[in-house]
Amino acid sequence: MFCPKCGQQSSDEVRFCPRCGLSLAGLPAYVAANGTAPAAPPDPGVPLMTARRRGMRRGAKLMFICAVLLPAAALLAFEGDAPGPLLLVLTGGLAGLLWMVYSWLFNDNVLPVETRKSRKSRKDLAAAGDSPALGAPNFVPASSFGQQQRVHTAEIVQPPSVTENTTRLLDKDA
Repeated sequence: MFCPKCGQQSSDEVRFCPRCGLSLAGLPAYVAANGTAPAAPPDPGVPLMTARRRGMRRGAKLMFICAVLLPAAALLAFEGDAPGPLLLVLTGGLAGLLWMVYSWLFNDNVLPVETRKSRKSRKDLAAAGDSPALGAPNFVPASSFGQQQRVHTAEIVQPPSVTENTTRLLDKDA
């Protein structure tokens, strides 16, 4: 089998090209299908993480943490005869509930949300590629910059002064 990227010949059992590192795992199926990609089975894996789902999960986590801390806060509140710890935990639980309701009502449920790993890998791939991350530079040099002849300011005719114009107008009237 020959690598389609660099042309290196290797055995059929090799998963990666020894010269360029291209994955050769699906190449025999690609060649057998006459150059068309074989249909991949749908991935039944993890459902897409949308903004609504992520917000509701965060709110549920906050409520769970507050539910776990509630007995300890109740014990501290009754022993210390002060409602501070209990109010703090109940406020956190209420904040988690509000976060869930807000996410359910207002967050988008269509577009998947990028994870930190996918953002990092996308940024690394864009920076390490053959093309620059911002696209090809559009640089148009100024062809005649510095080649123009300088203007001789001594040759510029100075306009007449206001006094000269006024004198000329008064002479015409007289």
